Amino acid sequence: MNGNVTINTFSQLRILQEHELYIARLYEAYADRFPQMADFWRELSAEEIGHANWLGKLLSDVESGSESILIERFPIAAVQTSMKYIQKQIGRVDDPEFSLLNALSIAMHLEEALIENKYFEVLDEDGEKTRQVLALLARSTQTHLEKVRKAVQQFKS
Repeated sequence: MNGNVTINTFSQLRILQEHELYIARLYEAYADRFPQMADFWRELSAEEIGHANWLGKLLSDVESGSESILIERFPIAAVQTSMKYIQKQIGRVDDPEFSLLNALSIAMHLEEALIENKYFEVLDEDGEKTRQVLALLARSTQTHLEKVRKAVQQFKS
Protein backbone atom coordinates (compact mmCIF):
# COMPACT_ATOMS: atom_id res chain seq x y z
CA MET A 1 0.00 0.00 0.00
CA ASN A 2 1.25 3.47 -0.86
CA GLY A 3 2.46 5.23 2.29
CA ASN A 4 0.49 8.39 1.42
CA VAL A 5 -2.78 6.50 1.12
CA THR A 6 -5.02 5.73 4.07
CA ILE A 7 -7.97 3.42 4.56
CA ASN A 8 -10.05 6.61 4.50
CA THR A 9 -8.86 7.25 0.93
CA PHE A 10 -10.22 3.84 -0.09
CA SER A 11 -13.51 4.64 1.61
CA GLN A 12 -13.68 7.96 -0.20
CA LEU A 13 -13.11 6.36 -3.58
CA ARG A 14 -15.64 3.62 -2.85
CA ILE A 15 -18.27 6.17 -1.82
CA LEU A 16 -17.59 8.25 -4.91
CA GLN A 17 -17.93 5.07 -7.01
CA GLU A 18 -21.21 4.24 -5.26
CA HIS A 19 -22.43 7.81 -5.90
CA GLU A 20 -21.94 7.27 -9.65
CA LEU A 21 -24.00 4.07 -9.42
CA TYR A 22 -26.78 5.92 -7.58
CA ILE A 23 -26.91 8.46 -10.39
CA ALA A 24 -27.02 5.59 -12.91
CA ARG A 25 -30.01 4.05 -11.06
CA LEU A 26 -31.77 7.41 -11.04
CA TYR A 27 -31.31 7.80 -14.78
CA GLU A 28 -32.57 4.24 -15.33
CA ALA A 29 -35.67 5.10 -13.31
CA TYR A 30 -36.15 8.14 -15.52
CA ALA A 31 -35.80 5.96 -18.61
CA ASP A 32 -38.61 3.73 -17.34
CA ARG A 33 -40.80 6.70 -16.38
CA PHE A 34 -40.29 8.67 -19.59
CA PRO A 35 -40.16 6.19 -22.49
CA GLN A 36 -40.12 9.02 -25.02
CA MET A 37 -36.60 9.82 -23.77
CA ALA A 38 -35.57 6.34 -22.66
CA ASP A 39 -32.57 6.25 -25.00
CA PHE A 40 -31.30 9.57 -23.61
CA TRP A 41 -31.58 8.43 -19.99
CA ARG A 42 -30.17 4.97 -20.65
CA GLU A 43 -27.16 6.45 -22.41
CA LEU A 44 -26.47 8.69 -19.42
CA SER A 45 -27.00 5.75 -17.06
CA ALA A 46 -24.56 3.56 -18.98
CA GLU A 47 -21.98 6.35 -18.90
CA GLU A 48 -22.43 6.72 -15.13
CA ILE A 49 -21.77 3.00 -14.77
CA GLY A 50 -18.65 3.57 -16.86
CA HIS A 51 -17.62 6.31 -14.44
CA ALA A 52 -18.06 3.88 -11.54
CA ASN A 53 -15.92 1.35 -13.37
CA TRP A 54 -13.16 3.94 -13.90
CA LEU A 55 -13.24 4.72 -10.20
CA GLY A 56 -13.15 1.00 -9.39
CA LYS A 57 -10.03 0.56 -11.51
CA LEU A 58 -8.45 3.60 -9.87
CA LEU A 59 -9.30 2.15 -6.47
CA SER A 60 -7.58 -1.12 -7.41
CA ASP A 61 -4.50 0.76 -8.58
CA VAL A 62 -4.35 2.83 -5.38
CA GLU A 63 -4.84 -0.29 -3.23
CA SER A 64 -2.03 -2.11 -5.03
CA GLY A 65 0.26 0.89 -4.52
CA SER A 66 0.79 1.39 -8.25
CA GLU A 67 -1.03 4.72 -8.21
CA SER A 68 -1.24 7.66 -5.84
CA ILE A 69 -4.01 10.08 -5.02
CA LEU A 70 -4.09 13.04 -2.69
CA ILE A 71 -5.80 11.92 0.50
CA GLU A 72 -8.73 13.69 2.14
CA ARG A 73 -9.86 15.29 -1.10
CA PHE A 74 -13.49 14.27 -1.45
CA PRO A 75 -16.15 15.76 0.87
CA ILE A 76 -17.63 12.44 1.96
CA ALA A 77 -20.47 13.97 3.99
CA ALA A 78 -21.59 15.94 0.94
CA VAL A 79 -21.40 12.86 -1.29
CA GLN A 80 -23.42 10.83 1.23
CA THR A 81 -26.00 13.62 1.45
CA SER A 82 -26.22 13.62 -2.34
CA MET A 83 -26.77 9.85 -2.32
CA LYS A 84 -29.66 10.25 0.13
CA TYR A 85 -31.10 12.98 -2.11
CA ILE A 86 -30.79 10.71 -5.17
CA GLN A 87 -32.50 7.85 -3.33
CA LYS A 88 -35.35 10.23 -2.44
CA GLN A 89 -35.63 11.31 -6.08
CA ILE A 90 -35.82 7.69 -7.22
CA GLY A 91 -38.75 7.30 -4.82
CA ARG A 92 -40.50 10.29 -6.41
CA VAL A 93 -40.40 8.91 -9.96
CA ASP A 94 -43.76 7.17 -9.69
CA ASP A 95 -45.53 10.26 -8.36
CA PRO A 96 -48.11 11.27 -10.99
CA GLU A 97 -47.09 14.91 -10.52
CA PHE A 98 -43.46 14.15 -11.36
CA SER A 99 -42.71 15.56 -14.80
CA LEU A 100 -40.00 15.22 -17.39
CA LEU A 101 -38.96 18.79 -16.62
CA ASN A 102 -38.54 17.77 -12.96
CA ALA A 103 -36.28 14.89 -14.04
CA LEU A 104 -34.21 17.09 -16.33
CA SER A 105 -33.86 19.76 -13.64
CA ILE A 106 -32.70 17.22 -11.07
CA ALA A 107 -30.20 15.71 -13.52
CA MET A 108 -28.88 19.18 -14.35
CA HIS A 109 -28.54 19.97 -10.65
CA LEU A 110 -26.63 16.73 -9.97
CA GLU A 111 -24.22 17.18 -12.86
CA GLU A 112 -23.65 20.85 -11.96
CA ALA A 113 -22.94 19.90 -8.35
CA LEU A 114 -20.28 17.39 -9.40
CA ILE A 115 -18.55 20.10 -11.42
CA GLU A 116 -18.97 22.90 -8.89
CA ASN A 117 -17.73 20.76 -6.01
CA LYS A 118 -14.65 19.88 -8.06
CA TYR A 119 -14.93 16.19 -7.23
CA PHE A 120 -12.83 15.36 -10.26
CA GLU A 121 -10.31 18.17 -10.00
CA VAL A 122 -6.82 17.04 -10.94
CA LEU A 123 -4.12 17.98 -8.45
CA ASP A 124 -0.34 18.01 -8.85
CA GLU A 125 0.07 15.41 -6.10
CA ASP A 126 -2.03 12.85 -8.00
CA GLY A 127 -0.37 10.02 -9.88
CA GLU A 128 -0.53 9.92 -13.68
CA LYS A 129 -3.36 7.37 -13.91
CA THR A 130 -5.28 9.24 -11.23
CA ARG A 131 -4.95 12.45 -13.22
CA GLN A 132 -6.14 10.68 -16.38
CA VAL A 133 -9.17 9.11 -14.70
CA LEU A 134 -10.19 12.31 -12.93
CA ALA A 135 -9.76 14.33 -16.14
CA LEU A 136 -11.94 11.82 -18.00
CA LEU A 137 -14.57 12.01 -15.28
CA ALA A 138 -14.52 15.81 -15.35
CA ARG A 139 -14.92 15.93 -19.15
CA SER A 140 -17.64 13.30 -19.15
CA THR A 141 -19.55 15.08 -16.40
CA GLN A 142 -19.32 18.34 -18.34
CA THR A 143 -20.64 16.50 -21.42
CA HIS A 144 -23.54 15.14 -19.35
CA LEU A 145 -24.36 18.62 -18.16
CA GLU A 146 -24.34 19.92 -21.74
CA LYS A 147 -26.61 17.04 -22.89
CA VAL A 148 -29.07 17.69 -20.09
CA ARG A 149 -29.07 21.45 -20.72
CA LYS A 150 -29.75 20.80 -24.40
CA ALA A 151 -32.61 18.46 -23.48
CA VAL A 152 -34.07 21.13 -21.17
CA GLN A 153 -33.91 23.67 -24.01
CA GLN A 154 -35.61 21.24 -26.40
CA PHE A 155 -38.27 20.44 -23.84
CA LYS A 156 -39.02 24.11 -23.25
CA SER A 157 -39.24 24.82 -27.00
